[in-house]
Amino acid sequence: MFWRLLRVLFGFALGCLAAGITMVLFVFTPSELAGLPPDVATDRFPQLMRLAGFVAAQAGLFAAPFALVIAVIGEWRANRRWTFYALAGLLLALLGFLAQHSTEQVGQPTIVNNYALTAFVTSGFVGGLVYWLFSGRLAGGPGLMSEPDIAEPKPSPAVGAGKTASVIVSPQPETAAKVADAGASGPGTVKPPVPAKPKAV
Repeated sequence: MFWRLLRVLFGFALGCLAAGITMVLFVFTPSELAGLPPDVATDRFPQLMRLAGFVAAQAGLFAAPFALVIAVIGEWRANRRWTFYALAGLLLALLGFLAQHSTEQVGQPTIVNNYALTAFVTSGFVGGLVYWLFSGRLAGGPGLMSEPDIAEPKPSPAVGAGKTASVIVSPQPETAAKVADAGASGPGTVKPPVPAKPKAV
């Protein structure tokens, strides 16, 4: 249980970091970074990593309650499909986008545009995919995907195939009483009761 929890937390942290890096790459595109002089690019890289860490922390704080529910469902159902976690990350990104839009002030620049929406959706998708890669594909732990072994009942041997079946019949109250009364007269003296013939009318 401890290792499973550690695996989930590790996958969640890496997923948030991957989402943060993806979001930063939408702000500073790879083509822009490739066009920078080498000395400027060397100075810019630590800044980008710090910004990615900040975005990852913000994404983790927002997504933690929802991600916990998704992780519990995935572990409980032993869901190891990458599509489940990628779509879950995409859904969390859409929720984050709507939450960010709801905090905007009137008259301020809005994030409601195709580029920002694409950045959020792609970041969530990448984050969910990274979580699956490091944790989701191992959901449920080893052996939980198989059904428990159920011992099938063995068929009873057929009577008459060279084997005798022992049948235990509980005696009727009258027979048991006669056996008890005749116990003093020795074994073998008790005969089974014979049913009386019906009297002719």
